Amino acid sequence: MRIGMVTACYKPVVNGVTRMISLYKQQLEALGHDVTVFTLGEPDPAGDEPGVVRSPAIPAGNTGYYISMRYTREAQELLAEMEIIHCHHLFMSVEMAHRYGRCPVVYTNHTRYDLYTGAYIPIPQPTADAIMRQIWPEFTDLADVIVTPSASVRQIMLDFGVRQPIQVIENGVDLRPFRHPAAPLSKSEMGVPETAVLFVYVGRLSPEKNLPLLLEQFAIAHDIVPDIHLLLIGQGTVQAALQQQAAEFGIANQVHFTGSLTYADIPNYLAAADAFVTASVTEVHPLTIIEAMGAGLPVAAPVAPGIIDTVQSQRSGLLTHYPEQGLAAAMVGLAVDASRRQMMGTAAAADSERFDISHTVAKTVELYKWLRVTRPDLKRQKAHGRWTRNRERLQPLLDQLSNVLKPQEKRETGPLGTIKEKMTNGVNRTNGEW
Repeated sequence: MRIGMVTACYKPVVNGVTRMISLYKQQLEALGHDVTVFTLGEPDPAGDEPGVVRSPAIPAGNTGYYISMRYTREAQELLAEMEIIHCHHLFMSVEMAHRYGRCPVVYTNHTRYDLYTGAYIPIPQPTADAIMRQIWPEFTDLADVIVTPSASVRQIMLDFGVRQPIQVIENGVDLRPFRHPAAPLSKSEMGVPETAVLFVYVGRLSPEKNLPLLLEQFAIAHDIVPDIHLLLIGQGTVQAALQQQAAEFGIANQVHFTGSLTYADIPNYLAAADAFVTASVTEVHPLTIIEAMGAGLPVAAPVAPGIIDTVQSQRSGLLTHYPEQGLAAAMVGLAVDASRRQMMGTAAAADSERFDISHTVAKTVELYKWLRVTRPDLKRQKAHGRWTRNRERLQPLLDQLSNVLKPQEKRETGPLGTIKEKMTNGVNRTNGEW
């Protein structure tokens, strides 16, 4: 099959979506398919791999994303030759496929746009939800089928009014380098005592990842179990603020920042860790958690869509319904019991097998084949290749944006001592979950 992967960003941007597209491309090409990645912006400084077609665009700050309203003539003609188009972003992706494609269009929803909107735009969450109730159905209508990486996110999209058929295909990872890292590091090589219990986080250091709360909870856990350390792998806009916060909490010597690492290096760092931790509630089906499980690490995390589809609490990790208090308790629970930690790590490694990329690609290819046979794109009321914007459908969104919005009060976090007091006075624990 001639398959087009359409994305708003690609290498050298480092994120879960880019990794998924790269894995898809490698696996599909190994199966004999012809894969072309359509994206925006400047080529990778290290050199684009074959099969990457870029159109000029305006950079969106230093995010690695670009803004453009059209593809080049070459990209348009190539996209029209595809037999399947698979889109990986809601914006500057699905509409490009609908405008230029002549075949079935698949859209995988990798992002909790409802929560990201509230994280990056200073508006109340109910207003962000109202906006997404207009945007999500409007843009997903341009695809023929929607893929969500987890059942819980499928339900969220249905709740937001998405009308097109939705199929669950879980994200996949090449587990081999995480099970057998090429050059595993020791704790001492990272400035951590070999006797310490090392928690690790992998991902962007950005607002939607809830990292200030992670540091608060780690500080509480450290007061109870002094011999724990935290490794933050990644870079982002909040790194300086996190370093200052760690100093204020008196845990600067226990919190280690690696900055950006190459994807090939991450398994080597995970090899030194004892457990994975995150405070994020904006995940869809986090690859970093799957990778950590593949490396044999138990997980401490909130109960949130995407995470609950991946981690089984009390088996492969400890999940908390109350991250503002219970995440520290989950870290303590893993830190003080080495045998329990080992048992959960073994279970995590076993459970990660279902997320091997070969399973994901096999299910995706079956979907492609079904689309080629049924051709829902030929039955559309608005055919692909005849792109127009429905002004009447957009008008409610424009009306909402034009209103004067009252800023939502920010959640105020109490002093560290107050948080610790809440936790030590008792953490709610129901059905074996923190």
